Amino acid sequence: MRICLCTISYREKLLDVALDAARAIGFGAVELWGREPHVSETYDESRVRGVRQMVEERGLRLPVFGSYLVFGRTQSRDDSVTLADALHTAHGLRAPIMRVWASDVGSRDAKQSVWDATVAEIQEACDRAAKMSVMFAAEMHDDTLADTGPSARRLVEEVGRANFRLNFQVGNLGVEDQHDRLETVLPYVVHVHCQNFRLDHTSGATREVRVHLGEGVVDYGRLISRLTGAGYAGHFAVEFAAEEGPNKEDSLRRDLLYLRSLLD
Repeated sequence: MRICLCTISYREKLLDVALDAARAIGFGAVELWGREPHVSETYDESRVRGVRQMVEERGLRLPVFGSYLVFGRTQSRDDSVTLADALHTAHGLRAPIMRVWASDVGSRDAKQSVWDATVAEIQEACDRAAKMSVMFAAEMHDDTLADTGPSARRLVEEVGRANFRLNFQVGNLGVEDQHDRLETVLPYVVHVHCQNFRLDHTSGATREVRVHLGEGVVDYGRLISRLTGAGYAGHFAVEFAAEEGPNKEDSLRRDLLYLRSLLD
């Protein structure tokens, strides 16, 4: 099955714990979290080789490396990831897709100069990545240029590189129709993060509360049917557990079985 677990769901644990949990729960693949203590943000050949071996020893596939490489950054940070480090890590892991970020400004607030700089930086990076057989997938996340369906599509089309595509996930709940969001970017989706929420209005402001994939406001049956019907061949990644603590593994297993039921 094309379902994987994001090891960020065990970000407070060492990587071996996350991988053992993935196997015990029944996942056949993982998306590696690109931060300590799972994968170093600075390339280390021997460590990358060891991580790959840990994944393979457990019989898991590694379709995606979840890096924190940001293109078109407008604010300098001490923990910024370099293109060279991220590319060599993805290549060493033999992960065909690397999750990336499109700037640190929301599309609504981004000036044309931010768009221009981000697009140019991505184009140059794509040309380098193509030589290493790495595809970039920009996460559709708040406070980036890929925060809505239309802006994410605009980004991909302006970049105009075959190895720059999208990591779809739901967002702008209550504002953007999630099926319209998907429809707008459907030809460019190569990876999917699965999350669901209920909207809590009790505090006066709308708050998103994480719930199991089959229980929230997002109709995953409809989303997945549209993706598979369009020939989507990527993975569906369970990103976080709806329940932490002693029920965490059961919670993740419940979401895995739900996705399996939809794909079956």
